[in-house]
Amino acid sequence: MTYAVVTGDIVESSRFSGAQRDMLNESLRRAFEEIKRFSTAKRRLPAFNIFRGDSFQGLFDKPEEALKAAIFIRAALRHNQPGEVENDWDARIAVGTGTVDYLPDNITEGDGEAYQNSGPVLDDLKGHFRAAIKTPNEEHNKEFRAQCALLDAVIAKWTPNQAEVVGMLIKGMTPKEISTELNISQPAIHYRMKGAGWFAVEALLERNKQMIKKNNE
Repeated sequence: MTYAVVTGDIVESSRFSGAQRDMLNESLRRAFEEIKRFSTAKRRLPAFNIFRGDSFQGLFDKPEEALKAAIFIRAALRHNQPGEVENDWDARIAVGTGTVDYLPDNITEGDGEAYQNSGPVLDDLKGHFRAAIKTPNEEHNKEFRAQCALLDAVIAKWTPNQAEVVGMLIKGMTPKEISTELNISQPAIHYRMKGAGWFAVEALLERNKQMIKKNNE
């Protein structure tokens, strides 16, 4: 069986005060709970843990859902950041797929190909690169690197309002439903979607889903 492991850490977490760190961790926990609700997994997965204070890890038994979850986490952080924070809340996230040889209750203690394709890859992310995907298929990994570079460029420009709409779209809400929820017009929602590059993100997610499924055939 193929799994996906999502490993991440908060960008420049040392710059946050204790109160801000608590707010940030609470934002992460809420994002994890939302992901569990919109995931199509039928078992106890996805599951997430926070460790070392500023790092987190999630496990999926449907690998095609992992990138969507990673984008949702980054959207949630961007949306929830307090106004007084000078630098944007963000996370570096690496998605690794493959087999899992050891799966304890504490998922951060697991081992196997999916873990090895996630944690070490996160450690290699440098500079402005904040997303990575690694699978057992090296040819596909070349395209994934291009996907992630473009994704980083899009996410870097999100405003909190745009990030909020992206998160709601990832949860499966329609523009009409978002308009009602936020009590703003549908044209305003579409304006935020366009500004966030949602249509490019949506196309990337669909392409990624196709490639991950092909990896598992």
